[in-house]
Parts: sequence; C-alpha cells; structure tokens
Amino acid sequence: MILSKILSRIAIISMILILFMNPATAYQTNVNVNAPEKADNDFSVIIEIENVTDLDSGQFDLHFDPALVRVTGIDDGTIAKTTIPIADWASVSKNTIRVLFNLPDIDGVSGTGTLATIHFETIVPGDCVIDVSDGLLVNTMAQVIPANWNGVRSVVPNIPVSTDEAEHKTPGPGPLFLISAIAAAFLVSRKKE
Repeated sequence: MILSKILSRIAIISMILILFMNPATAYQTNVNVNAPEKADNDFSVIIEIENVTDLDSGQFDLHFDPALVRVTGIDDGTIAKTTIPIADWASVSKNTIRVLFNLPDIDGVSGTGTLATIHFETIVPGDCVIDVSDGLLVNTMAQVIPANWNGVRSVVPNIPVSTDEAEHKTPGPGPLFLISAIAAAFLVSRKKE
C-alpha cells in the first residue's frame, strides 16, 4: 500500500516535471500571402503571420509576373503592436524580390500580425499570381522557427548548436528520472520518521 502511494507520487511528480520542462508548442506558425486575384489597379500584398513565438528576424522571396506588375515599395509589418522593420529588399531576378526583416532588440516578439506590406503598380491588367518561397524565421536564440509558408511546410535545416546554446537546452529524461528518484527517497524517509 505504501509502495503504491510512493510510486503514484513519483509518477505524478515526473509528469509534472516533464510538462514544465518540455512545453510543447501549442500553435503552429503560419505565414500567408494576402493578395488580390486580379491586378486591375495599383494594389498592396500583405504577408501575414500567425502564432509566432520570440521572432527576431527572417526573410522571404516574393514571386510575381513582371509583365503584369512592378514593386513600388515595401512597408514594415506589425506583430502585437511591435513594428517589424524591413532591413532590406532587393530584386533577386526579374520576377522575384527578397525581403529581409530584423527586430533591433534581443527581446523578440510573439503573436499574430504582418511581416510586411508590398506595394505594386499594375502595368497590364490580368490574373495576379503572387507567391512566397524561401521563407526563414529566426527566434531570439538564433534558431529556425518551423512554419507553414502559404500552406507549404518549411524545411528546417540541421543547424549545429554552439556550446553556449547547448547549456540552455531543456534537460532530457535522465535528469527528470534523477529528480524523481530523489523525490521518492525523500518521501520514503519522511514516512519512516
């Protein structure tokens, strides 16, 4: 009877420790292009982001038909009332621009909002196909944030972790077992007294 109570307590303590030490990401980060279906007049495209955590910087490529439209400017984004400053943007090819953004502080930002607003001039009216690719989001620990880009899951490269970052990683099950064993020993010794 006493042993089963001790084992129950060990199991409960272990589960609580695992939950607090390894929190799962509750929401998936999504990035979407909000663009009109047809280019009739000058228009803007908004790059929307949902459920991001500790965003620090990133980039994306925006593809369009240069025979139909031309980029005239880009405005900063906003997440949770924090401005997402556009660090730079440039043409990568005739039909692609690359947009870079970077928050100046190391605090990062979490929430839902926009990464940028891209303004277009219509050259010839027609069907407007604007797509995003090569998206990269980086958090305040210089780690890639996995995200769905316009419905396509980004591939997270295998980035080596420096020794400084490794020191801040969440411990695995080994330390949790040790903590549980110490808690069990403490509970057993208290029952004997």
